[in-house]
Amino acid sequence: MKRAGGIKTKPKRGEHAAALIIAGGRGTRFWPASREERPKPLFSIGKGSTLLGDTIARLKGVVPRERIFVLATAAQKNAFRKALGSLLPASNLVLEPEGRGTAVAIAYGAAVIRERLGESTVTVMPADHYITPAEGFRETLRAAIGLARAKQSIVVIGVPPNRPETGYGYQEVGAAVDGGFRVKRFVEKPSLAVARRMLKSGRFLWNAGMFVMDTATLRAEFAAHCPKLAEAMDALGRMRAGALARAYRGFALDSFDRVIVEKSQNVLGVRAGFQWHDVGTWEGLWEAMGGRAENVLVGEVLAFESDGVLAHSSSRLMVLLGVRDIVAVDTPDALLIIDRARSQETRRVTEELKRRGLTHYL
Repeated sequence: MKRAGGIKTKPKRGEHAAALIIAGGRGTRFWPASREERPKPLFSIGKGSTLLGDTIARLKGVVPRERIFVLATAAQKNAFRKALGSLLPASNLVLEPEGRGTAVAIAYGAAVIRERLGESTVTVMPADHYITPAEGFRETLRAAIGLARAKQSIVVIGVPPNRPETGYGYQEVGAAVDGGFRVKRFVEKPSLAVARRMLKSGRFLWNAGMFVMDTATLRAEFAAHCPKLAEAMDALGRMRAGALARAYRGFALDSFDRVIVEKSQNVLGVRAGFQWHDVGTWEGLWEAMGGRAENVLVGEVLAFESDGVLAHSSSRLMVLLGVRDIVAVDTPDALLIIDRARSQETRRVTEELKRRGLTHYL
């Protein structure tokens, strides 16, 4: 920033926005590319970067690098520390003793940010979504940050739906508020018939799982709906590892949506100016990367007379001939071939591997 006369000054403490990227989870539906030591956010979708790296890059120009924090579990410390490399300061990797759901994760991450940076406007987002174009995301995020600050509200980002999706949550658009809108209600994973009616009405948006709010607003919402986490926000950011682990064991496992967002009367929304994919399965990745009866080929892959294929080869040549609507994923120690429409069932593989004691493949 500048004073009158053009003299540069340092930004005041808490002046900028901050970001908390939630990067936990193993991504069992992305086996064998995603493992215990290589969680889903560290998966590369074909351009050399990872989903986490792309998430950090999209924040450029909105949130300064030193104010971006990544939250993961302590068990995945080494994997994330290596992946982050020079992307962020090493101290901006925040480690939970264990995963306890997004309500606890956001309370802890926001507590750390407030302790280090003072009161801030925090954007919370997952590390494993596929979003394009990046500039559309940045414009939407700037609008959400401005609205959260002006109204001292929780602001959620809603994505215009292009199909009656039953696996997503929805938000109903209410009255207009300063370039955004009041969220009338949330609907979680509706039936196909309900999803079709909501799509036809034009009043519903997909809930993208991104939240923007001041740390003071977040503290007040926790005080109203979950006092235990409000009290925790006052202490978690200063706790040492042992005390933090003991505190975590006392928290219930639940999501931020259920604990706060669905109960609060202080939730506003902004409409996304970007395309969004919750890349939850191989099928979802195929769609996000431009499938629709086309082939999506990552790595050294040759496909002849084949349609609707997602093929991912990490280290050697893969050749496909005369196949349709499949996923083929080749890693150094495992090969997966599955009907693309059944990619949701990939977690059955990890469950069977665990049952058979073949945990070195997990």
